[in-house]
Amino acid sequence: MIKNFIFLRTFFLQALWNFERLQNIGFLYILYPVFKSLYKDKEQRKQALLRHIGFFNTNPYMINIIVAMVINSENNIACGKEQNIKKPEMIKSVMAGPVAAIGDSFFWGTWRPFVSFVSILMIILSMNMFSVSLFWIAPIIFIVLYNVVHLSFRYWSLVISFRLNEKMIKLISKLEIKFIGDIFRIIGLIIITLAIFFYFKTFGLVPVIDMELHKLVYPDIFIYGTIFLISFLLGRIRPVIMFYFALIFSFILGYLGI
Repeated sequence: MIKNFIFLRTFFLQALWNFERLQNIGFLYILYPVFKSLYKDKEQRKQALLRHIGFFNTNPYMINIIVAMVINSENNIACGKEQNIKKPEMIKSVMAGPVAAIGDSFFWGTWRPFVSFVSILMIILSMNMFSVSLFWIAPIIFIVLYNVVHLSFRYWSLVISFRLNEKMIKLISKLEIKFIGDIFRIIGLIIITLAIFFYFKTFGLVPVIDMELHKLVYPDIFIYGTIFLISFLLGRIRPVIMFYFALIFSFILGYLGI
């Protein structure tokens, strides 16, 4: 039960974000109920809270790993198993940077653009298959798909970190985040390529260009060639840049009335 309570409180990590110490107050908010249980004496509780008043900042999706490890450490201090009262703060300072890098690169640099590509493809497919833009599907798909992974990871990371404690560091180091990111990057490239293909298939090319192409080459060959060229170029670019490229490309097509 306490794990579920802590899990819900982690969503308020940035509720009192400040420019001086960033997420420190949000982190204290997460820990406060635990400290009330561990330290019955008010003075001891005060000292425990003061240990965590300093600067703190990390990716909010990865916070549960640090929270679980800090709570385990504080529990050992309260029970007399751990004499080094600075250990919880050391855990925070050592872990904050690495887990932030993992969270930023995967969730914001890979997963978010990937889910955006899927949403774009669904809109274009609805136009192609049903001759109507089911635009309302895109935000629903984005919210559901994004949060299924995001929320599942947050809860799993909290539970597993409580269980493994410091062994969680080894587990994180073994995670092939770059490899996973590359896989989603390739799949995202395929998805956005399909989206471009179905767009042209549904709406065709600019009328004047289309007329000239009929004289020179079969239109589908031109479409496949264009998609291949775009795929080759985008394959060397980061997912975030791919996302903005697709966005600008869509604006240009809309302006031209294609």
